Amino acid sequence: MKLSTKGRYSVRAMVSLGILSNSQDSPVSLKEISKVEGISVSYLEQLFVHLRRSGLVKSVRGPGGGYLFARDPEDIYLDEIMAVVKESINPVDCQSCENFDSAACASGRSRNACCVTRPMWEDLDDKISSFLNSISLANLLQGCKK
Repeated sequence: MKLSTKGRYSVRAMVSLGILSNSQDSPVSLKEISKVEGISVSYLEQLFVHLRRSGLVKSVRGPGGGYLFARDPEDIYLDEIMAVVKESINPVDCQSCENFDSAACASGRSRNACCVTRPMWEDLDDKISSFLNSISLANLLQGCKK
């Protein structure tokens, strides 16, 4: 399974924001995050619009401006970061199968691939969600300290 670029880059950008803001005690520009992460400033701007609107970061305008966390990193979890950039963590499309009929599947009347494997994918999705909801930004930032 592979998450999309939006989800991965959002988490990476938030971790870089934490590292850079701790080292300079001031707002961090997207240009600085871009240098560290190798993500274009224009792409970061798109991500940070969502992160700001959701209340995960706040912006500071003017010279020396940039972004800061709007909440304590201990209260920001990876699933929330991905959700605000509209990142789906569903491992397969089967979960949205319009033809899924749980009664038909359970009774044996329908044995298409979607029907047979759907409960497993739903369990996997629950486990992934639970895992991402168990890791805070602070957890990641602690792993970055030397």
